[in-house]
Amino acid sequence: MNQVKNDKEVYVCSECGYKSTKWFGKCPKCDSWDSAVRIEEGVRNGAPSMIDFEPSTADISIPGRIRTSMEEMDRVLGGGVIPGSVTLVAGGPGIGKSTLLLEYASVMSEFGDVYYISGEESIPQMLSRVKRVGIAKDRLFLSASVDVEGVLHSLKKRPIALVFDSIQTLHTSGMSALAGSVPQMRECTMKLIDYAKSNDVSTFIIGHITKEGNVAGPMVLEHMVDTVLYLEGEPRSGRRILRSMKNRFGPTDEIAVYEMENNGMIEISDPSKIFSDVDSEDPGNALSVIMEGSRPFMVNVQALATQSYRSGVVRISRGFENSKLLVLTAIVSSHLGVSLENKDIYLSILGGLRTTDPGIDLAVSISIFSAIKKTRFSSKIAFIGEVGLDGKIRSVPQIQTRILEAKRMGIERIISAKSSNSIEIEGVRTLKEAILKAFGGKD
Repeated sequence: MNQVKNDKEVYVCSECGYKSTKWFGKCPKCDSWDSAVRIEEGVRNGAPSMIDFEPSTADISIPGRIRTSMEEMDRVLGGGVIPGSVTLVAGGPGIGKSTLLLEYASVMSEFGDVYYISGEESIPQMLSRVKRVGIAKDRLFLSASVDVEGVLHSLKKRPIALVFDSIQTLHTSGMSALAGSVPQMRECTMKLIDYAKSNDVSTFIIGHITKEGNVAGPMVLEHMVDTVLYLEGEPRSGRRILRSMKNRFGPTDEIAVYEMENNGMIEISDPSKIFSDVDSEDPGNALSVIMEGSRPFMVNVQALATQSYRSGVVRISRGFENSKLLVLTAIVSSHLGVSLENKDIYLSILGGLRTTDPGIDLAVSISIFSAIKKTRFSSKIAFIGEVGLDGKIRSVPQIQTRILEAKRMGIERIISAKSSNSIEIEGVRTLKEAILKAFGGKD
């Protein structure tokens, strides 16, 4: 039976994507005013088309990963980019998303044609960036078009990769919604995914984030794509961290570290050297080794304790969960007999790194105690372990990998959980035992 396509008008909320057959002034779902956008939806009548299913034993060639000279980017993607994959790269304004992907597009062009489409910069502006970074290549092509259908129709032959900067500037025909609205972003993403999967073209989409740190637009965008990467960093620092938040083809917690300079994003191949100060003996400093994906990092925890003159004490952390800081300060107070009721405590992970690895708990607790007591211990000691509410130290995964990283960085003593079963550590059962070992038995 032939299918007949009928178009019907529907109204979609540009803020949350709520759909209705009638116009509405206030969205019933998100309470936004004047957010209704009229679009046409195709409705097909008649029997559905037949779909072919492939057996799991089918002999179909599976494309391998493309590995480039940008090793850190390849690492975050899971060991290289998969042909036909769609990757969303999100980050704040001016953080370096365009520069990073323009560099990656340049190295990808060694394997085939790459098209970089920007709706935020003109051709001369893009050429200026290309020349400044020094990444001009014969097979890297630039466009300032924002029409998705026009771009895909204009591709003369199958490229190796596409980069769209950004999803908030793209639009598709047949929809009256403005570029950047929820319907436009969702429809554009669907068209790009369909093209990428049908032609095995690796596609990268740049997205902006909100003040809350989420991708601007519908949450469904992150569910639609294969990989979601976040580029983050301190506004006044040149250091940037690319973090994998979702990856259908690799680990979801890998990170890459970059230094943003005038000639582009420079990869940091040994991040432990910039995140730790191995020789520091100042009170409040403690070293640990955390795991981010498959890679260990030596990090420096710094704590500062000051007299509180407010009605309530302050607990502020940077790079570490504030709720976890509250828990660990309570544990230190309860199990070490340290009074913290009139102390403001500030905690920071050196270098702007952010971590949720429980293996850093022991180092945080030691640094708080050291800051309160103004007591220093010898340098070249690393603390690895999770601290429970009972004050006991528990082992953490991949302890041998952490030990090897600590030794590589010149660490002479490693204090960790006795249950770690390693002859290379000084095992302790409780936080109090760890304190006694760290400070040489001093009260």
